[in-house]
Amino acid sequence: MPPWVPMFTLPNITMTESIESEGIALVSTADPRLAEVCETYPAFNKYVACFKTEFGTSVVPTFILCHKDAPASFRTVDALAAFRDAISMSVIPHSWARALRYHGPFGGIFYSNWFHIYPWSLDKNYEHLVMMTLASNAMHEVARLRGQSSPGISPRHLDMVDVDHTLLTVLLERWQRAFRTDTLEHEDVALFRSLNMANSAALLPAGPEATMYDIGRSVALWVSAFEILAPAKSQGYLAIYNLLRKVEYEFSECTDATYEPYGYSQTKRLEPLACWIYGEIYHARNDFLHGNPITPKRLTIEKSGRVLSNYTAPLYRLALTGLLDLIWRKSWPPKEDAQAWGKAISDRMDYRHFQGDIEVAISTINHAPAASTVPSAIRTI
Repeated sequence: MPPWVPMFTLPNITMTESIESEGIALVSTADPRLAEVCETYPAFNKYVACFKTEFGTSVVPTFILCHKDAPASFRTVDALAAFRDAISMSVIPHSWARALRYHGPFGGIFYSNWFHIYPWSLDKNYEHLVMMTLASNAMHEVARLRGQSSPGISPRHLDMVDVDHTLLTVLLERWQRAFRTDTLEHEDVALFRSLNMANSAALLPAGPEATMYDIGRSVALWVSAFEILAPAKSQGYLAIYNLLRKVEYEFSECTDATYEPYGYSQTKRLEPLACWIYGEIYHARNDFLHGNPITPKRLTIEKSGRVLSNYTAPLYRLALTGLLDLIWRKSWPPKEDAQAWGKAISDRMDYRHFQGDIEVAISTINHAPAASTVPSAIRTI
């Protein structure tokens, strides 16, 4: 029996390099670990090769593998979904940040539909197809399967440059801590519950029938993902302001406390830009859930014409930054050691690279976009 066991199939993304943590990995079909499974089990090889788009173009899916000697808790649905969510939330906020910063989508992965898990897989003996979902349980023949990527979601390649490695490294460390035990610590429950909510919030709000109701629902889910990170009995936005205040900002438009966010009309207290943006998102969520009028203007920043909902994912990364204390804390070597000093500078730049993209992206909310360079999907959804 091969030492690595396929657990879930993701038919909407392709990869070259793997993403992994001890005992678990997201891999391509070219990975030797998956190739060994294909060589050992012909039915699984047929399964891997059968995926196509709705137009018949071949698709090379990716797979979540678990090592056979990994803790049994790694193979639970909760753990596998949490692993997927950690990767998803290390990609999607960064994609939005780059689109906002550089005025274009660049083929990024903006929605969690790309991380959709295919419902059909092989049984433990690699003989039959099985499906177990909340809707139904079923069994079928491998030879009759016509595997398909999600309609309307063209499969995209996930490059390692698209992954927020600073965030993912910490999330996978927390994943290891959480799922190596049968009982999660409360803070791990909150983190992975929030990531799961964020993964749902990051779904494409709707198809061609998208309305303001769909945008409002998406914003409401994002706010729920924030609130799970820092629960409060009342005035939940204040706890999120606290998280956003903990972030070590470097970009000038994010550092200055010159904004009066939602909820401070009496105290006139000023906060950094990130707090103000969250306050606007939180206020819009309240209007939507309470039945108040929601118009395109309500979700648009008057000063710049920017769409408020485009900032939910990057702002969520900032909340995670505050929660997980993502600050570069290594001590600096003596300046006399030029080689060590240069390496320290390089390491810090690598660590803060993704945070820098997020900060600059957040700051764009004050500036009108160049209409000719920002696709309509980014402007409106």
